[in-house]
Amino acid sequence: MTMKSKILPALAATVTALAAAVATAAVGVHPGAAADCRRSVAIDPQVTVAEAGGTLTFTVYTDSCAAAGSVSYTVTDGTARRPGDYQLASGVLQWPAGDTGSRQVRAVIAGDGQAEALLEDFAVTLGSPSQNVRVVSPVGRGRIFDDDAQLQAATIDHRLCLLEPRGTGPAPTVLPSPSAKPDPDPGPTASPCTVESGNIIQIAFSINTAAAVEQTVHIRTSDGDLHAGLDYVAVDRTVTIPAGATGGTVPVELLPHAFTQNGKHFDAVLSSYSAGLVVSGTARVTVWH
Repeated sequence: MTMKSKILPALAATVTALAAAVATAAVGVHPGAAADCRRSVAIDPQVTVAEAGGTLTFTVYTDSCAAAGSVSYTVTDGTARRPGDYQLASGVLQWPAGDTGSRQVRAVIAGDGQAEALLEDFAVTLGSPSQNVRVVSPVGRGRIFDDDAQLQAATIDHRLCLLEPRGTGPAPTVLPSPSAKPDPDPGPTASPCTVESGNIIQIAFSINTAAAVEQTVHIRTSDGDLHAGLDYVAVDRTVTIPAGATGGTVPVELLPHAFTQNGKHFDAVLSSYSAGLVVSGTARVTVWH
């Protein structure tokens, strides 16, 4: 056997090994990007905006799996109808491998100056996921809070928190990741359910017209299949709405056991709005991972 015939097989083996190492390194840069990884996606279950707000924004969350994938979304009129009440076309959301950031779907709200039902709604539904995507919460309901009637009202939105399972280590992180590139214009109603330091999540409520003077509402939590003292710290308090605000948030602390649960919830109940009435005053807060 010649020297050349000995060198060529060895060189080919070296190149093959190098290519395998590069491929392994590439997956290492994007954890979860392996072919057997399935990206979970979920849309805000409910988002409310006053008619004068101009934009209603849904956040579509994804978990730490970094596999490439896509999901389509379709828009369905309810009591809110296009184009008179809002404008939004169906579309597709895409993630390249390594991207664990959230996506946003924005509807333009039309201010018509006509007194209507206090809450009008439409639906955005996720579907047709690609091979490496699973949809864990497919339907988001957009609600337009009428501000033309001579009536002040408050409401509270359902929330979905897509969690990273944790033990007793550092506080969990919910996507969008802090390292993800921020959206340059998140819109006035973009309020993704993120876990803050101390395992705190924020429960959002809205009023239909900006507060002319300081106002108050009362919020309390109620058990579903998540339980106060085991999964979260109960809340029962009066919240002040500053003059000029169109709503607010209430912090709720999640306990470690909540991060082992999947598709379970507690409720947040809104009452005693000092300036008017409460509509749809009970919200479901669901954790999913």
